Amino acid sequence: MAMETTGTVVSNRRLQSVYFRLDVDCPAIADQVKAGQFVMLRVTHDDHPILRRPFSLYRTFPGRGTEKRRRKRFAIIYKRVGLGTQKMTELRKGDSVGLIGPLGNGFTLPPLPSSEKVVLIGGGVGIVTLYPLAEALRVKAFTVLIGGKTKQDILCSDDFRRLTPNVFVATEDGSLGFRGTALDLFRSRADRTNKNETVYLYTCGPMAMLRSLSQQVRSKRFLCQASLESRMACGFGACLGCAVKTRDATNPYHRVCKEGPVFLLNEILWE
Repeated sequence: MAMETTGTVVSNRRLQSVYFRLDVDCPAIADQVKAGQFVMLRVTHDDHPILRRPFSLYRTFPGRGTEKRRRKRFAIIYKRVGLGTQKMTELRKGDSVGLIGPLGNGFTLPPLPSSEKVVLIGGGVGIVTLYPLAEALRVKAFTVLIGGKTKQDILCSDDFRRLTPNVFVATEDGSLGFRGTALDLFRSRADRTNKNETVYLYTCGPMAMLRSLSQQVRSKRFLCQASLESRMACGFGACLGCAVKTRDATNPYHRVCKEGPVFLLNEILWE
């Protein structure tokens, strides 16, 4: 159940290029969040910027001693792109941050027992959203495809390799791994799969990437859940600023923050 609360900054450090990792102590949220949900974070104590920012949680961590069974802390990986995230880079250990969460609906795991293929596809910082899902998967093997413009945009690959050996990287400039996008990499590998095999796809990335993927996976053998990235003002469905058009005949516009951020990819109508 979502709540408004505060957290305490444990650490805030630059990972590479314009990407940073923020660790926050907040048991109230860390112990409840599910893979695919997010939080709204206020980056300053003043009114500039006034709006909170939405972030998926990358990892959660248990407490110590008597709190070992309870998740106490969470980590966010974010990209410095504007005033809000620039302010975030200035947060220091011990600072408090305002939070609302956990918000939204998360991923649905594939049924068990399952011998079908499971593939995770992340574009840019979208791969961060898929890491909690990878930790929650109860299948023997799954594949992770990570895409970025350059090798500086490839995130979390080492962490994913601790969970599965099937981690593949694509960069548009060819500086690391396969030359092309994450979707180019997916297409090259999809051609090798059994045409009668069901494939459970989980993805997160820019809207243009998801639109293109929706055109590639029209076959019924692909069951695709997508976490949509969207600008949000409130995070809990009041402002309607993040609505997307769907195939729902009764209520075609669904809110990314409330009915999402995870949708069946074939439910979205791309205009």
